[in-house]
Amino acid sequence: MPFNEVRLTIMIEDPSEEEKREQFDTENERGCSREEMGAALVDVYEGRMPSDRRVLQELHKEMVGWPNLEDESDVPSDPSQSPYARTTDTGVDPKIAAKRMKIDFDAAAEIEPGQDSEDSNVPPVVGFSVLYLVSAVPILIGITVVAILYINSFR
Repeated sequence: MPFNEVRLTIMIEDPSEEEKREQFDTENERGCSREEMGAALVDVYEGRMPSDRRVLQELHKEMVGWPNLEDESDVPSDPSQSPYARTTDTGVDPKIAAKRMKIDFDAAAEIEPGQDSEDSNVPPVVGFSVLYLVSAVPILIGITVVAILYINSFR
């Protein structure tokens, strides 16, 4: 999520809380406003030290409480390997594959893809004929409708 989206998410205040605070002229339970938290986030992002420590504590509580956050520090990153190489078999190093599969390197290098059986119960002509038949049905319906309309136009 880009920084501006995070800042806007921090600064959005629940309308019912805002209305209640204005109506009763009370301070919220955090002790700081959402705008102050957004300003503190900008200060931290730009490398400045925010002046209010309480705002920083509330900002920390707010951001830690966000759902569906993943800790990126737990994920080991290898800058030399792209995400594409990890998902395809063309970029797999046999040594790394052997470590993952827990087998000997020589045995991993001899791994070959399985052979596809050439024996099929249905000849290829039947498969293509079904494809052409399914594709031709809407065309035949259209031609039939046009023919019926043409014949009925003479009456």
